[in-house]
Parts: sequence; structure tokens; C-alpha cells
Amino acid sequence: MSSQSSGRRRSNNMRQYSAEDQALNMISKEAETRLAVKRAARAEAREIRLKEMEKQQKETEAKQDRIYELTNEHAAAKIRQQLSGSCSGSRRGSTESNDSDTKETDFKKRALKLAELRELEEKYKAAMMTSAQLDNEKQSLIYQVELLKDQLEEQDEGYTELQREHKEKCREYEFQKRDMKSMEHELSIIKQQLEIKDRLIEDSGFVIVANNSGEPLLEKSARHNGPLPSSGTVLVSIETRNFLEKAGGSTLDEKIKSFALERDTLRKEIKNLKSEIEESQYNAKKGDHSSNVNQINGPEMQLYEIQREASKQIHDYKFKLQKAEQDIATLEGMVTRLDTQVKRYKSDAERAEGMEDELKQEKRKLQKEMREALTQIEELQNQNKSLTARLERIKQTRTALGIQ
Repeated sequence: MSSQSSGRRRSNNMRQYSAEDQALNMISKEAETRLAVKRAARAEAREIRLKEMEKQQKETEAKQDRIYELTNEHAAAKIRQQLSGSCSGSRRGSTESNDSDTKETDFKKRALKLAELRELEEKYKAAMMTSAQLDNEKQSLIYQVELLKDQLEEQDEGYTELQREHKEKCREYEFQKRDMKSMEHELSIIKQQLEIKDRLIEDSGFVIVANNSGEPLLEKSARHNGPLPSSGTVLVSIETRNFLEKAGGSTLDEKIKSFALERDTLRKEIKNLKSEIEESQYNAKKGDHSSNVNQINGPEMQLYEIQREASKQIHDYKFKLQKAEQDIATLEGMVTRLDTQVKRYKSDAERAEGMEDELKQEKRKLQKEMREALTQIEELQNQNKSLTARLERIKQTRTALGIQ
């Protein structure tokens, strides 16, 4: 009953575990699907950001080029105006000789201003180039920050996934641990049943006879924890054991065969004696029935004694034959029953040992996976810390660049 109930518990536990495994697999598949969708969305957003950044960079460069061209055109227009003004002044100076010196000084001043303007234009061009370089560096840093953010999000998602897998492994480990405890409890119950069986055998006064090669091995049932004989074991009483020891043959099979042969021999002798008695009775009936009983002498008295002795032997042989047949039937029934019990006990013990070994292997495997998961979690935590530190440094750099 205990083995059946334990089997039902195992089947119920296995169904429960299979249902939980299916649910966990569905949850993990949904999480993987959501993670794939998020990654695809992030990749698409990253591409869009890259395109926008490239577009902004191109617009900035075009704007700077237009500003530079407009500045050059404005400077050229000013130079042309100054040159035209100087030419008209020179023409007027030909008519007015008194203003020639002042115009020459004005021309020199304008030339100095033009030189200063060219110098300022070069400085402005250099400043614009520096600004463009800084803007490019800023865009590259922003792109790196976005990449680091994406990596950080992926690391967070991986960390969450590892935590979920760790919880699942811990849950499976608890299930396996409970199964192992139930198996150990069933194994202890089987051991107690074996001890009770040995104690009952000892209390009932029986012994175990093993059908091995050579002399039969007779083991007392007081060995509670000892192994049962491996082949052909039977449980007999002490009287039957003594009777088997007196019989001929080296093995239990040979002893039973000798009993059967002796039974057949006794049956033949009984048949012969019956035929002899019937023949003697027939011969006696054919004799002279008129003679008196008191005159019976010689061969008739001898025949009467033979009949009486034969009938006595027949009764003895019949009794021995019945007893031998009863012993043989008892032994055969006990052999069959005990063979069945031994096979069942052996199969239960082997199954329990196999399940115990499997549970130990599963336990070692789960412990190894748990250690690997903890190592991965620790590595991800360290990587997360390093990425957070890098992100803080990048933020500080951006803040410093914005202030400058």
C-alpha cells in the first residue's frame, strides 16, 4: 500500500511539475518574444537617431558654409565700395590739390582696416572650424552615450532574465529536493518492511534455504540487515529443514526430485503388494472352505501373516506418501510465493537506488547551474557598475562642454 501511494504521489508530483514546466516555458517564450521586440525597436530607434544626427550634422555644415560665403561676399562688397570711394576721391583730388594729403592718409587707414578685417575673417574662420569640430565631437559623444544607454538597458534586461532563470532553477531545485526527501522516506519504509519481514521469519521459527551449487545454504532469519540469498530462496520450517538435510542430493532441486522418485517407487511397491494380496486372497478362496479354522496350519498361517504384514506396510507407505506429497506441495507453494516476494523486494530496492542516484545527479547539476547563474549575476552587476560610472563621467564631460 505504501509503494502504491508513493507511486501515486510521484505521478501527481510529475504531472504537477510538467504543468509548471509548461507554464514556465510559456512565460520564458513570451519574455524572449518581448525582449526580441524591444531589441528590434531599439535598433530601429538607433538607426533613426543616427540618420537624424547625420542630417543635423549636414545641415550644420551647410549653414556654416553659407555663413562663410555670406561673410566673404560682405567683405568683398566692402572692399569694392572702399576701392570705388578711393578712386572717386583720387579723381576729385586731381581737381582739388589741397585735399590730396588727407585722402592719402584716409587710404592708408582703410588699408589698415582691410588688413584687420582679413585677420578677423581668418580668426572667425578658425573659430568656425573649431566650433564645427567641437560640434562633431559633441555629436559623437552623444552617439556614444546613446549606445551606452542601449547597452545598459540590454544589460538590465539580461540581468532580469538571469534573475528569472535563477528563480526557476531554485524552484526546480526545491521540487527535486522534495522528491528526494520523499524517495528517502520510501526507502526507509522499505528497509523497515524488510526488517519486519526478517523479524517475522525469526519469530515464526523459519529459515531461508538457498538453492546454490553444492550443499544447500541454510541462513537464519535473525540477520535483519543481511542480504537475502540471490537465487532460488525458500522459507521452510526447522522440521522441514532437518527433513531436507536427511534427504539425498546436493541441491534443493535434487532433494525434491529424490522425494518424487521415492514417492513413485512407493506407489509401485503398493501396487505390487496389492496385486500380491489380491492373488493370495483369490488362491485362498479356491482352497477347501470346509476345513475348520482351528485346523489352519502351515502355509495358510504363513500366508495370513504375510497379508497382515503387507497391509501394515501399505498403511505405513500410504501415510509416508501423503506426508511427502503434503511437504512437496507446501514447499512448491512457499518457493513460488517467496520467489515473487524476493523479486518484488529486489525490484523495489533497485528502483529506489536508481531514483536516489538520479536525484543526486540532478541535485549536483542544479547546484552547478546555480553557481554559474550566481557568477553571471555577479559579473553583470560589476559590468552594470562600470557602465554606470562611465555614464556618469560622460554626463560630467557633457556638462563641462556645455558650460564652456
